[in-house]
Amino acid sequence: MLADASRNRLLRNILTVVTGTAGAQAVTMALMPVITRLYGPEAYGVLGVFLSLVMMTVPVAALTYPMAIVLPRRDVDAHSLIRLSLLTGALFAGISALLLAVWGTQLANMLDMQPVEPYLMLLPFTMFSAAALEIIQQWLYRKQRFRLTASTGILHSLVFNGGRCLAGLIHPTVVVLLCTTAFSQALQALMLLVGFKRTAHKQAPASVPAEHADTEPPATMREMALRHSDFPLFRFPQLLINTLSQNLPTLVLAAHFGVAAAGFFALCKQTLSMPTNLIGKSVADVYYPRLSKAAHNKEPIAGLLMKATCALGLVGLVPFGLVFAAGPWLFAFVFGSEWHVAGEFARWLALGEYMILVSRPCTVAVPVLNLQGRFLIFEIVSTALRIGSLAVGVLLLDEALSTVMSFVGATILIYTAMILIVLFEARRATHHTTA
Repeated sequence: MLADASRNRLLRNILTVVTGTAGAQAVTMALMPVITRLYGPEAYGVLGVFLSLVMMTVPVAALTYPMAIVLPRRDVDAHSLIRLSLLTGALFAGISALLLAVWGTQLANMLDMQPVEPYLMLLPFTMFSAAALEIIQQWLYRKQRFRLTASTGILHSLVFNGGRCLAGLIHPTVVVLLCTTAFSQALQALMLLVGFKRTAHKQAPASVPAEHADTEPPATMREMALRHSDFPLFRFPQLLINTLSQNLPTLVLAAHFGVAAAGFFALCKQTLSMPTNLIGKSVADVYYPRLSKAAHNKEPIAGLLMKATCALGLVGLVPFGLVFAAGPWLFAFVFGSEWHVAGEFARWLALGEYMILVSRPCTVAVPVLNLQGRFLIFEIVSTALRIGSLAVGVLLLDEALSTVMSFVGATILIYTAMILIVLFEARRATHHTTA
């Protein structure tokens, strides 16, 4: 009965997160055709370059310490991780602001990204906002407050995308796109914090019963930094390398084929990542604390991973298969005729996004299985493969669509290998547990 109750609770949590994410994505999709017609591919290309820079710098902000917040057995120790993450995020955002103030122009010229140069000072603020958002999200996941994160996600999507549309009707420029994007994560973090404070009486009980909570003093920030040092030592460089390689195509397309090509790619990534965020991220957000709890209790996790991976494989066939079959027509119909080329990109990117979706449960299992050191090496090899695929597209094929296809081929190979490795290690860990 306890096992059935646990499975039912896990399913309810997944459905809650999926519902919230679905609502947020529905709002985004409903307003996206308006946004694409207001701003156009060139503005979207500049936004895509800016977002790529943001995604490349976000892992630096708090050295991935927020990802460890769900792991400690005691809430008081998690509080120390929260303070450590905030301090680290503020420090690196300040350093980034200083560096950009001195060398921002030179950086933009070196990377051939002059259209983004006037807006580089938005990066430090966005870095810290992203770190703060992840901190509050991980705390809410730890406290099982999935309903709050779901409802806030819908409201934030409505405010964010609605604001873009209203501002675009008045002044449809790239400045509007960049400023609304820069303040988006800060707004969501603030909304989650206010919601948590207002509903604090509904929070789940502490992770450790009260009679055991004070048997030892709370861990200091230094102690928690050392205890979870595998995150900055292994998870941080692994995530940094991954985000660098994932966002490199936008920068390469902008530099070699123009900002319009980058805009096509950016819209494809945003649109095709919606099923991944809707289903894959929702499942992963719920499975991460569940896998952590299973590891604490010496439970086998190979079965959990296998079921989640197979389920996502079946679910993803419909949306990504549809895009592969009719991508150009769909994009031209939904977003406007000038986005037909984006549909050609989307047809191939759908295959890569499908593998990313399927891999989500295995991705969050990496720290639970203590594979972070090994996956740092894996990420370095994967990044070399991605860079090589882009080099083939730019230097040998010299065509934007061919570059995208080459990158997708590398993505499929990488995530297939990652799934197989994690499932193998989970099965081996299960054998050790039952032995």
